[in-house]
Amino acid sequence: MRGTPWLLATLLLFSQLSWSSDGYQLPPDNLQQVVEQTSGPVTMLSPDKRWMAVMGPTPAPSISELARNEVRLGGLRIDPERLTPSRVSRQYESLVMIPLFQSDKVIQLDIQLPEGITYISGRFSPDNRFFSFAGLNEQGAYLYLYELESQKLTKLKNARLNATISSRYQWLADSSAILFRQATKSNTDARHDVKAGPVPLIKSTGQQKTPRRTYQDLLKTPADADYFQALTLSQPALVTPGGKLTKIGKPGVYGTVSLSPDNRFLLLTRLAAPFSYRVKYYDFAKEVVVIKLADQSEKVVALQSSGEIRPSGPDSVTPGKRSFSWHPAKAASLVWLQSADNGDSKQKARLRDELYQQDAPFAEQPTKIVATPWRITAVDWINETSALITQRSRKQQKLRLSLLQDNALTQWHERGLRDSYKHPGTLHKALNSFGKRTLAFDSGKLLHYGLGASDAGYQPFLKRTQINNGDSQLLWETRSDKYQRVKYVLNEQPLELIISSETKSAAPSIHHLNVDTGESRLLYQSPDRLSAFKDVQKQLVNFTRNDGLELSGTLYLPAGYQTSQGPLPVIMWAYPREFKDKSVASQVAYSPNQYLKISPRSPIALVSQGYAVFDRVAMPVIGEGKSKPNDTFREQLVANASAAIDKLVAMGVADRNRIAIGGHSYGAFMVANLLAHSDLFAAGIARSGAYNRTLTPFGFQNEERNFWQATSLYKEMSPFTHADKIDEPILLIHGEMDSNSGTYPMQSDRLFNAIAGLGGTAKLVILPWESHSYKAKESLNHLLWEQLNWLDTYLKPTSVADTAEETPL
Repeated sequence: MRGTPWLLATLLLFSQLSWSSDGYQLPPDNLQQVVEQTSGPVTMLSPDKRWMAVMGPTPAPSISELARNEVRLGGLRIDPERLTPSRVSRQYESLVMIPLFQSDKVIQLDIQLPEGITYISGRFSPDNRFFSFAGLNEQGAYLYLYELESQKLTKLKNARLNATISSRYQWLADSSAILFRQATKSNTDARHDVKAGPVPLIKSTGQQKTPRRTYQDLLKTPADADYFQALTLSQPALVTPGGKLTKIGKPGVYGTVSLSPDNRFLLLTRLAAPFSYRVKYYDFAKEVVVIKLADQSEKVVALQSSGEIRPSGPDSVTPGKRSFSWHPAKAASLVWLQSADNGDSKQKARLRDELYQQDAPFAEQPTKIVATPWRITAVDWINETSALITQRSRKQQKLRLSLLQDNALTQWHERGLRDSYKHPGTLHKALNSFGKRTLAFDSGKLLHYGLGASDAGYQPFLKRTQINNGDSQLLWETRSDKYQRVKYVLNEQPLELIISSETKSAAPSIHHLNVDTGESRLLYQSPDRLSAFKDVQKQLVNFTRNDGLELSGTLYLPAGYQTSQGPLPVIMWAYPREFKDKSVASQVAYSPNQYLKISPRSPIALVSQGYAVFDRVAMPVIGEGKSKPNDTFREQLVANASAAIDKLVAMGVADRNRIAIGGHSYGAFMVANLLAHSDLFAAGIARSGAYNRTLTPFGFQNEERNFWQATSLYKEMSPFTHADKIDEPILLIHGEMDSNSGTYPMQSDRLFNAIAGLGGTAKLVILPWESHSYKAKESLNHLLWEQLNWLDTYLKPTSVADTAEETPL
C-alpha cells in the first residue's frame, strides 16, 4: 500500500541541504504544449476490411489518478476498487468509425462515449456487426458493444471484467458471445488482513541454484499471497450481445484464457499455490487445463514449475512444457514448446527446443513436429502442417527464420538481434476458414512490409519474397518526399493499401491507396498539436569514433538558427546498447521526412528554449568474438561521447564548455559513468537509473555474469564506487514508486548522499506516485521545469554556479 515519501527522513540527515514544499512547477508555455498533446491515433481494421476504427489516446492523467489506492503484489500493481492495473496503459477517449467502401465520399462516424469513461481492448466481432471494448469508470471495467449499422452503443449486463492480470477477451467464431474473465464477489470482499502482533517471516533455501534478478513488488508474507489470490480470482464466462451469462469451469487465477478455433474447448493456464516469493506472477507454478464446453469436463494437460528453478543463462528457460496455444489452422489441436536441454543453455547440446502437437480429445501421445538448435520464440502457422519458425540465440545475438514443411526446416532469413537493415518487417496474414489469422503464403511467397532501414534512412516498402531462394519483388515503396508506411493490405489484386503519410511540415494522415492506379483517398488527418515547434530544424549527423567506427545521432536546432550566430548550449541524450557486430552498431534510424514528434519525456522540447538537442546519439558497447562488451564499457562510452562532441564543435554548433549529457534508466547509468570518468561535460541529467551494480548481483541489462563471477567488473562499472570523481553537477530524478527491475529509488538516493557527503554538486528530485516512466501531467511539467532550470544554471552562464539549488520533494 502507499505510504509517506521515504526520502524526507533521509534528506533531513544533511544539515547543509534543505527541501522545498513549493509544489509542482510549470515550464514555459511551449513546453506545456508538449505535455498537453495526445499521441497519434491507433487504428484497427474489421475482419471483412470494410470498417476502420480510429481510437484516440487519452492525454497525460492527473496526479490524483496516480494517487488512487494501489496494492503491489506478485509483480502487479492493482487498483483494488476497479480490479484493473493501477496504471492502465493504452487508454482511449475517442472513437471514430470509417466505412471504407460505402461511398466515394469519406464518412467519419464519431461515437459518443458515455460521460466519465475511457476504454481499452477494442475488438471487431467476427461477423463485422459489432465493435466491442472494455469501458473504464470509477467502479471498474465493463464490456460495451457498438453496433455498426444501427450506430447503437450498449453496456452489457453481467459483464464486469477482472482485469488485474489481463483485460483480454475473445469473441466466439459465430459472434454469438464473448469469453471474458468475470469479476467475482471475493474480489470486492478482499481485505489485506495482517495478523495481529509480530510474526516471524522465515525463508529457507534448497540445494538448487536459483539466481534471479532484483524484482520489485513481490509477495512478502502469507497475507500478501492470500490478498493476491483474492484480488486476481476471476470466473471464465460467456456473455451474449443480449446479456445472457454462462459461467465456465471454476474461479481461479488465470493467465491464459483461450477458445479453440472450433469453439469446442477452452485452454486455461491457472496459477497454482503456493505462490512464489521470489518471482513475478507470470513465473508462478501453473496448471495447464483444457475444458470441454459441451459438458464442462476438465483435463489437466500439463503442470509447469515455478520460474524460480529456471537455470541461469541468456537462452535458458524453465524445464518442461511451456508456451501452450491452439493451432490456428486446425479445429482443436494444442501446440507447445519443450526444451531439449532441460532448459539450461549453458549445457552443451545440439538441440535446444522441440515443438509438439496434440489433437483433441488430448488422450493420444503428442507428436513431435520439429527440433531446433536455438530457442523458438515464435511459430507463425501457414496451414495445418506448415509454419514459419523464429529462433533466437541471445548468446550469438541473432535471430533465424525458417520454413517448416514436411517436419523439416529450410532457413530463409538470419540477422543480428539489433540489425534493423536486414529486418524483413511485418509478415502479411489473412483470415482462414476458422476466422484465425495465418500467414498468407502463395506459391512459396510471403508478403511483407517494413521500415526499410538503411544508410540512406528509412525507405518503407512492401515486398513479395520467394522463401526458397530469397528473391524479392518490390510492390510499393514510400515517395521520396514523404514518410509513408503500410498499415494494412486490403487487396492484392488490384493492390490496395491503407497507408500512413507525413512530411516534415504535415502531421500524419491515413490514406486508402490503389497502388495500380495511384488513386489515393484521405481517410483521417491527425491534428497539428505542436505549433510552437513547427520550424525546428532536424538533421542526421554522422561522426566517427577514434577506432574508425561510424556512428550517428539526430540533431535538433532552434527555428531560424544558423552557425554564423555562434555556438549553442547543447544537451546530448543517449542510451548504451551492447553489440557483437560493429557493422550493426553503425546503423542509423532516421527519416528526413518524418513529422516532428516530441514526447514530454524526451529532451527534444528543450530546442524551443535556445538549446541544440543531440538526441539518440549512438552509444554502442561492442564485444566481438570472445570478448564481452562490458569488459571495456567505460572506455567505449568515453570514446563515443568524445567523437560526438568533436563533431558538434567542428560543425560550429557547440561550445565544448557548454554541453550536458542526459539519459533515462540505463542511460542514467551512462550519464553518471561519463561524469565520473571524463571531463567532457559541464553537467548531467540522470533519470531513474541504477548506480550501484552490487545491488543487482545476478546480472543487469545483457550482462550474464553474476557479481561473484565478475566482482571487479561490477565495482568498476558502478558510478557509486567512483562518486568522488563526479565533479560536474548532476541532476538526479526518480519516480517514488519505480517498479523496474534493479532501478529502486534507493539507487538515486544513495548516489545523491554519496556525492553530497563528498562535497559534490547534485540535486535529487523524487516524483511522487510515479514509476519508471513518468505519466502524470503535473510530473511531466515539473520534469521539464527542473531540466530547463538545471541546464540554464550550468550551461548558459559564463561560469558554473558554486552550489546546487534546493531539493524539492
